Amino acid sequence: MISRAATALLLLATMPVAAQDMAGVRLNDQLPGDLGAPVGMQEQDGFVYRMWQSDPPLLMSVTTQAASGDVLYIEIWREATQGTAPTPISGMYFGETTLDDIRTRFGSDGLVFGDRGSVGLADQNAAFFTSYEIAGTEGVISFVTVMPLTDATQETAGQSVLDSVILGHAPYLQTIWGLNRGLSAGYLPIPDPTF
Repeated sequence: MISRAATALLLLATMPVAAQDMAGVRLNDQLPGDLGAPVGMQEQDGFVYRMWQSDPPLLMSVTTQAASGDVLYIEIWREATQGTAPTPISGMYFGETTLDDIRTRFGSDGLVFGDRGSVGLADQNAAFFTSYEIAGTEGVISFVTVMPLTDATQETAGQSVLDSVILGHAPYLQTIWGLNRGLSAGYLPIPDPTF
């Protein structure tokens, strides 16, 4: 039986990635030399996971393929689920931009990866996962919005606020989030919002 990591490596070897970037880190490229030393690093199953902390209190994790060093996954999030801070996407703010804002801006509820789903738990919060393919590329942008679990209902989910932004290589995401995807009504891949 082939492991998920082996499947990911096979997919990566056969699929090109366009060069989207977030916070100066580019998909399918090497890490830039000016990032400085990470505050944490781990290697597992052919991938290297690194984390950096910035000011204001934001965290960034980057996953690279161990053999090539190519970037497959970039995530930026608030260190604490309080306060607001700009995101790397123009016009979007951690702690302020709502799920309804995201749906309006990109025209749909996005797509759902089979193993990840669209709702989960994050400490004492409900977390809502919304993803969009970037048109003409292998890039996917995902947004995680949160709200206190005690306030979360189907009717109030749209008021959850942005807590994390993820830019990933679609074949890699399918190995960690699942191959089956459901598309919401009106879904279309979106223009690259990372410019």
